[in-house]
Amino acid sequence: MRVHLFSREAGLSERPADDRIRSLLEQVALGTDTKDLVAAVYILPGPHQVRGTAYCLHWLEPKHFRTSRGKWKCTQKFVIPEALPDRYKLIRIRLDGHRASYPRTEKDLYGWTFRYPAFEDHLALLFAHELHHFRRYHLNLHRREGEHKANQWALDRVRALGFRVEAEKPDPDSGKRRPSLWKRCPWLDPFRHFRALPAGSSLVIIHDPDGRYSGDRVTLVRPPRSNARRLVVRTPDGRDWRWPMAWLNPE
Repeated sequence: MRVHLFSREAGLSERPADDRIRSLLEQVALGTDTKDLVAAVYILPGPHQVRGTAYCLHWLEPKHFRTSRGKWKCTQKFVIPEALPDRYKLIRIRLDGHRASYPRTEKDLYGWTFRYPAFEDHLALLFAHELHHFRRYHLNLHRREGEHKANQWALDRVRALGFRVEAEKPDPDSGKRRPSLWKRCPWLDPFRHFRALPAGSSLVIIHDPDGRYSGDRVTLVRPPRSNARRLVVRTPDGRDWRWPMAWLNPE
């Protein structure tokens, strides 16, 4: 695994803390085959900017290390490392780095409440969660395990390593008592025309940032979840992608 740390200063950070963060991620990943993995950690100020993303469904090239759109456009502020492999899978982590703000309590998108005594506990849990996705989609482990299973695996993993993360699971009946907004108000769902499509449906790619598949017909691999914003589609070259619904049209 290759680890790169970025901070407010332009370029790759060379602070002594790099070694501690690299060692922490390697500790969490111990026992996982990470030879194809690149981890990019961004420590940047800003409220409500903590996040992690795993890019594991297809191979990336060095030109994909940065993006100019979406929640990761902050990557444009930094240089692309020179030592990137020709192809790799990527985990991005962003934390605000304000160590004085710990202990910290946060609730994620899936209803879990986490308490982090220190910055290192937070980083370990967030990376372990994304590592679960890497293990599932790249190493074919954790079959059919989604976000809740990823949270539980990450929590068990970091606790076993001595990190002091505490967590409360969401009430399993809360979703039954209060359906999602799109289920209660389906006319507000911008992608409602995709929800009932069965596996095998044909769609057309109307936008591809890299221009490889623009205008191509693709096949829906499986129906989307009720709150999904991406579809798993198969391109004519046999590759599976999680493609944004906004970039697709039903044929």
